[in-house]
Amino acid sequence: EFAEAQISLRDRVNELVDCGELLKLEREQRAQEGRRGGFFNKEARKQAAEEKKTMLQFKQAVYLLEEDVEDFQNCTENYNTYNPLIPIGGLIGGICAFIISFFWILHIILYMLPETPVTPFLNDYFLWFDNWFPLFGVLSVALFSFYLLMCAVKGCFKFGLRFLFFQVHPMKYNKTYMSSMLFNIGLILLCALPVVQFCSSAFRDYARYTTINQVFNVQIEYLKFFGWFWREKVFEYAFICINLLTCLYLGCKPHDNSASNSLNLRDRLKQRSA
Repeated sequence: EFAEAQISLRDRVNELVDCGELLKLEREQRAQEGRRGGFFNKEARKQAAEEKKTMLQFKQAVYLLEEDVEDFQNCTENYNTYNPLIPIGGLIGGICAFIISFFWILHIILYMLPETPVTPFLNDYFLWFDNWFPLFGVLSVALFSFYLLMCAVKGCFKFGLRFLFFQVHPMKYNKTYMSSMLFNIGLILLCALPVVQFCSSAFRDYARYTTINQVFNVQIEYLKFFGWFWREKVFEYAFICINLLTCLYLGCKPHDNSASNSLNLRDRLKQRSA
C-alpha cells in the first residue's frame, strides 16, 4: 500500500510537470504569433475563457497534490514530529460545526419561517444567559454569527475548487500568500453586512432594544421595495435551499478527485498543441 501510494503520487507529479510545460509552450507560442483579442472578437474571448479555465484546473490539481503529498509525508518520514492531536481537533471541530449548523437550521424552521414563531429557541437561550452572566449571551451570539462568516469563506473555497469559476485562495499556517489573505479578508468584509442583517432577524427577541434591530427590522423592513424581501422571507428560504442543495451535492460527490483531472488536463493540452 505504501509503494502504491508513492507510485501514484510520482505519476501525478509527472503528469502535472507535463501540463506545466505544455502550458508554458502554449503561452510562448501565442506570444510569438502576436495574437490579440478583443471584446468583439468571439473567437478570442472563447480562447481566453478556455485558457483561464485550464489554468484554474491546473492550480486545483497542484493544490490537491500538495495536500496528498503533505498527508503522505505525515504518515511516513514526518511521523515522529507530527502532532496526533491535529486530526482529533479536526474531528471535534467538525462535530461542533455540525451541532451549530443543526441549531441554525432548527432555529430558522421554528422561529424565522412561520408567521407566528413556534418558539424563540436560541433567543431564549441567549436571554437565559443574560439573567446570570450577560457576557456568555454576547459570546454565544458572536459564535453563531462568526460561524456564518467562516462558512462563507469555506464555501467560497470549496465552490472555487469544484466548479473552477474563480481562483482558489487557501489559508494555511505559514503558507498563505498575501493575495489569498486579502481575498479572504475582502470576502469576510463583503459578507459582514448580510450576516449582521440575517442575525438581526434571527435573534430579534434578544436584540429588540438595539440600534441594529431598529435599522433592519423596523426602518428597512417597511420600505416599499426592500420590505418585500422581509415579508416574503426571501433570505430565509434562500438559506435553506442552498443548504439542502449543498448537502445533496456533497453527499453525491464528497471527495475532490485530482488524479483523473490531471490526466485529462494533460491529454487536453496535448490535443490543443498537436
